Amino acid sequence: MLSETRMSIALNLRLGTKLPLMLVSVSFVALAIMGLSSYHLASTMLITHGTQRLEQALGSRREVLRHWSEQQLSSIRAAGLSAGALRAARDFQTAWERIGPDPGPELRRIFVDHVAPDGGYSQPGVVPHLSDYTLQHRRYSGTFSALVEQNGLLDIFLVGPGGEVFYSHQKDANFATNLFDGNRDDPDLVRVVREALEARTSSGPFISLFTRDFTHPRSPRVVYLSVPLRSEGGEVLGALVFEVPLAPLSDTMGDPNTLGSTGQGYLVDGGRTLQTPLRDIPRPVDGKFDIPEDVVTRALRGEAGQQDGRGIDGTEVISAYAPVDLFGRRFAAIVEQTTKEIYAPARALAREMVVNGGLVLALLAAVSGLLARSVSGPLTQLTQMIRKIAEGRYDTAIRGTERGDEVGDMARALGGLRDDLARAEAAQLEATIQGTAFRTSSAAMMMVDSDFVIIYVNDALVRLLRSRQEEYRLSHADFPTEDLVGRSIGDFHAMPDHLREILGDPANLPYHVDIVVGDVRFGLDVNEISLPEKGQIGFVIEWRDVTEIRMNRALLSAIGNTQLIMELSPEGRVTRVNENLSTALGISAEDLQGRSYENLICCETSGFWQQLQQLEPVVGRFSLRVAGGPLVIAEGSMTSVPDRHDCLLKIVLIANDVTESHVALKAERERADAMLEDQKQVVEALRIGLKALSTGDLSINIRDDFPFEYEQLRQDFNVAAQNLSEAIQVVIDNAASIDREARDISDAAEDLSHRTERQASTLEQTAAALDELTASVSSATAGVMDANRVVKLARESAESSGRIVQEAVDAMGEIEESSRKISRIIGVIDDIAFQTNLLALNAGVEAARAGEAGRGFAVVASEVRALAQRSSDAAREIDGLITASTNHVRCGVDLVGETGNALEKILVSVNDIASRMAEIAASSHEQASGLSEINIAVNQLDQVTQHNAAMFEETTAASHALTRGAQALAAAAAQFRTSKPARVAEMPPEPSAAMAATGRPSPGNAMRLVHAAPEGRGNIQDR
Repeated sequence: MLSETRMSIALNLRLGTKLPLMLVSVSFVALAIMGLSSYHLASTMLITHGTQRLEQALGSRREVLRHWSEQQLSSIRAAGLSAGALRAARDFQTAWERIGPDPGPELRRIFVDHVAPDGGYSQPGVVPHLSDYTLQHRRYSGTFSALVEQNGLLDIFLVGPGGEVFYSHQKDANFATNLFDGNRDDPDLVRVVREALEARTSSGPFISLFTRDFTHPRSPRVVYLSVPLRSEGGEVLGALVFEVPLAPLSDTMGDPNTLGSTGQGYLVDGGRTLQTPLRDIPRPVDGKFDIPEDVVTRALRGEAGQQDGRGIDGTEVISAYAPVDLFGRRFAAIVEQTTKEIYAPARALAREMVVNGGLVLALLAAVSGLLARSVSGPLTQLTQMIRKIAEGRYDTAIRGTERGDEVGDMARALGGLRDDLARAEAAQLEATIQGTAFRTSSAAMMMVDSDFVIIYVNDALVRLLRSRQEEYRLSHADFPTEDLVGRSIGDFHAMPDHLREILGDPANLPYHVDIVVGDVRFGLDVNEISLPEKGQIGFVIEWRDVTEIRMNRALLSAIGNTQLIMELSPEGRVTRVNENLSTALGISAEDLQGRSYENLICCETSGFWQQLQQLEPVVGRFSLRVAGGPLVIAEGSMTSVPDRHDCLLKIVLIANDVTESHVALKAERERADAMLEDQKQVVEALRIGLKALSTGDLSINIRDDFPFEYEQLRQDFNVAAQNLSEAIQVVIDNAASIDREARDISDAAEDLSHRTERQASTLEQTAAALDELTASVSSATAGVMDANRVVKLARESAESSGRIVQEAVDAMGEIEESSRKISRIIGVIDDIAFQTNLLALNAGVEAARAGEAGRGFAVVASEVRALAQRSSDAAREIDGLITASTNHVRCGVDLVGETGNALEKILVSVNDIASRMAEIAASSHEQASGLSEINIAVNQLDQVTQHNAAMFEETTAASHALTRGAQALAAAAAQFRTSKPARVAEMPPEPSAAMAATGRPSPGNAMRLVHAAPEGRGNIQDR
């Protein structure tokens, strides 16, 4: 039964499967035997190589650490025995003691605050404190820095015999302190220093435990090495300490080279304490790693080897271990790597062999398949192609037609059959598609034959003509809407012969024409129907109702020519503007595209953009402006354009440019407001002025300017008020004048009547007095001439004194200039002294660096420096004296200048006195001549006096009548107030007895002043 089943399966297998299976089975057996033997041999070699690599890695690390440890120990031994270290200890101790009882704070101030660790000054321009210690520091700092760099030290200390840290390269917290004072954070440092200082015969080095330097910002792990510094007599002068960082331990043992990705290298001391960090392994919670005790024990006993087991992180590893002696202590050096990574090459080899075997089998299977397919493949392909063609897949490529065997014949026959079936199906499909598309198309179409007889119309055309049948029947009463097939196209529109000729030429097709039916416009697109063997057999005509399209296009064109149009995206970016808007804004349409509405549009409606986002139109006034461009005022609307899903597609602004009308309206409104305000001002000013005039105040005046249109009114008002005031003032003045003159005449007449009587007797006395006066004037004239000569001499003396004072001023100025030059010379001397002082300072530093050989030069430099200092002090003292002298000279110059000014004033006064004395002399001479003429006039006056006495009686009567008339006129004018005060005389009806007795007017006849009280406010003020 089983054999029958197997036979059935074998019979049912295809030939293309049987042949490859046979070849692959034979190949698989051969490859399996070869692969197993090769894998066993190769894996043994790879594992051996991995363990040997661990031993080599451990050996190289041991050698590096041993060499590094011995190098540090030999370096500190050599440094401790060098003469330079002994000199440094002596020199630093001497310099330390010279500073004072507590030099620490001073040294930390100088070196920690201002000096870098290498001895150079870290702050440019800071002058160092020159002392014996700083000189020693400069002398030995280079040597200590070289030791630090050569040995990779973290720091180096020079410690005195009492624990004083004389020198530190890093200038940390230990510098300039005593290590034996109090509790410290670094007891290991104190211990090795104490051991070195207390050593009697041993020269060290003394070594601390591995510790941390907590004075350092990162607290690195370090080991301290110290050696005593002994003189030739065996006296301990101090200790030299190396602070050696333990980073090389971690770097060397943790070096990933030759350890792969899981390898670890670490050191363990005798106390089973891990001394180096591990790679990529976090520290456990309790801080302790699971150190393999048996491996560490064997290594500390001096054994070396390898073993399998659990590693420090608990995984299966292969470990290599050996002892290593560092700084006089024994450590267990261990390197380990997981067995998974060591065996990984063997496993990779196995995978590679399996893959390669699989590839070989696949290749054999492919070759076998190719051989089998060369027989069964063509037959299978023919079978598949026949099946595809039977399914109607006529695009199937026919393969094998190029073959010359039977398979090729079958393929070629199948290809011919496929082509025939494909052509038949394509023709049927094309006819079906065209018919369905024409019938169901939304475009209105008809087919006509070559004689323009309708052979087919679709439903869209019937619906189109039915919608316009009313317009058609206005011109074609029998217009059909249903039975169109069989009718001529001429029934719809006239077909002239030239149109038939145009359509008959295929070069003119497709052809576009519009036909007019009443108010309706149809657009017709004509294409030909042709067959290759028959040519043109008809036409396809597509009808389009373009009435609204043409109307909308005309409307849009009109709007675009007169309106401002802007289109924006839903995000508010400008997508298109018309020419009117770009011209109004003064910017090209290309530059406007892409700009945000926020920088262009400002609407009087708040939240307009949110309203547009909600597909609501916004109507109103919009302000449009680009940066630096003109402001455009537009009235119109912004409309949201949605798509078929009511989602915002774009936003369109259509508005009128009302900028000019807006500006004009605003200007007109401002002008009207200004005119109204001006009218209020004018009316108020005139009201106040007229009110003042109505009360009799003629001194009113409108001083503030009216607007230009009303300025003439203000001027006319002021002129009228002024003219009226002047007229009334003339009346008032004349009345007062008449009153005053009438009183004067009356008083004079009465007075002269009495004086005339005394005049005759007085004339004789006057003549005698004139003779005496003439003699006195002649004597005074002679005295005045003598005084004039004395004044001339005084003027000449004053002029001479002025020249002398000017010469003194010039001399004082030259003395002041000489003082300034001397001051500049003193400044140069001071600069030379300063430079000499600096040179002496530098010479002293160089002498200090030269040591014993430069001590004499240092003494000379010190003397030169002292001399330069004294020169500088003397120069400053001379400069102070010169400055004081200059101030005294300047004060003298000022005093002499004031003296010169006083003499000039005296000279002017003397000249004035001289001129006045000359005038007095001339006047005295003229007085003498005049007195003789007065004598003659007195005689004539006596005659006239007698004649006047007769006329005074008539004059007195007339003057009383005139006084009464003047008082009446003044009373009438007193009701007006003008800009000038009016004076009105009050005359008693009869002359007073006092006047009759004394000949003078009495107090009752004095004139009274009448002032017009001003009235007004605002811009109305009295003149």
